[in-house]
Amino acid sequence: MAGKPIQKVFLVVPPTGLYIREDRCQTPIKHMVTVELRPPVDLLYAAAAFQQAGADCRLVDYPGEKKNVADLFADIREFGAEIVVLSITTPGFQKDMEVAARIKESLPAVLLGAKGAHFNTLDVVSLEENPALDFVFRGEFEPACREIAEGKPWGEILGLTFRAPNDPKEVIRNPDRPFVEDLDSIPFPARGLANNSLYRRPDTGEMQTTLVTNRGCPFNCVYCLANQVAGRRNRTRSVENILAEIEECVNQFGIRSFLFRSDLFTARRDWVLDLCREIQKRGLDISWSCNSRVDTLDPEMLVEMKRAGCWIIAFGIESGSQEMLDHIGKKTDLDTAREALGMTRRAGVLSSIYFLVGLPWETPETLRANEKFAREIDPDILEVFYAYPFPGTNLYEQAVRDGLLEPGEIPREAYDRPAMPSLRLSMEELSEARAHALKDFYLQPHVVFRTLLRSRSLREFFNYVRYGWRQLKEFL
Repeated sequence: MAGKPIQKVFLVVPPTGLYIREDRCQTPIKHMVTVELRPPVDLLYAAAAFQQAGADCRLVDYPGEKKNVADLFADIREFGAEIVVLSITTPGFQKDMEVAARIKESLPAVLLGAKGAHFNTLDVVSLEENPALDFVFRGEFEPACREIAEGKPWGEILGLTFRAPNDPKEVIRNPDRPFVEDLDSIPFPARGLANNSLYRRPDTGEMQTTLVTNRGCPFNCVYCLANQVAGRRNRTRSVENILAEIEECVNQFGIRSFLFRSDLFTARRDWVLDLCREIQKRGLDISWSCNSRVDTLDPEMLVEMKRAGCWIIAFGIESGSQEMLDHIGKKTDLDTAREALGMTRRAGVLSSIYFLVGLPWETPETLRANEKFAREIDPDILEVFYAYPFPGTNLYEQAVRDGLLEPGEIPREAYDRPAMPSLRLSMEELSEARAHALKDFYLQPHVVFRTLLRSRSLREFFNYVRYGWRQLKEFL
């Protein structure tokens, strides 16, 4: 495609269900204990890159706004979009493509693109099987967005897969784009396009946004998309750049609660300490959450994180069985997890832990080990996910080798329901595992009372009651 400057870009969270639509994290929200609606930060980054080249952008989170496909068609027409970009998930891919087909049928002149980790491995087949799509992004897409808006010939844009203009059946796959080395060069997400009031911290109800601090993870767990999406080298933004975005959120949008999103926030100890100390030095009155491995923390780091506003840390514990941890390549052990949870508690920071069930090696014994370990380490929040075999991961390849999936099969169930059987347990046998584990943990009297006593106001108290009742209905 010759390429021409683009004036109007419409970025869309399609009305196909509530998901976290981040390339590494594609969690459905409806039945989750800990997952709440987040701003579509990847699309906000894309919008900022389009705007950097002079394009006029609009962004709508249709499920977040409780809007439907008819609203989407009307909005595209009213805006006069030249390009529409959809944010898709792998579990919801078919539904997303049904919306894409309806857009193309109704508005054939609009160029229709999509972003999502799905296209890192399934870009060509996605275009071949879905004629509504004109192009998809692979890898880190911000530079490609800017180049499209500038009018660069599409054949020269790295990381772009697109339909040949003279032969719609021909799909052109440009070379991969290297990961962005200087993350400070990427413009801040275009939060002015978002309805920021939609995105709330679940306990306090205050506005919360996602702030990406670093990309890439040096570990290689079999189920995780981080290496595919962001590489194995942990690339950090400068402390100054992050603080500038925090101050923009505070001063322009009134946002003081943050999810610091990263593939591994605590990968670099000195960087974490510098960031936390600079937040304190500037007197920024903010609260934030982050993730961590259990083996990348120490007491000094936790103290500084707490002083800088960190209120909760999410740990991917994954299993209470050492055998399972070894199978998935976690490269840690249960004793280290015990130590990390103890350090976090002593620092006055809450802990949220994640278990994965439904892996190929799952047995009744490993499921019982999860429940026993959750009670032992006693986190403040527990979430249990069913493992999802994303294409391109070692888990997907293992599942196909073991006959748990057919080659090319893409499960539609994800996280709250089994995506596949294990070698010892059927889908039916696995289907009760998540609810059983959550009931076993959350119906302990001390967990109920501890959670309610954490409330700092009537609003928080009723938030916890409402939240707990919603989850109780899921368990029973």
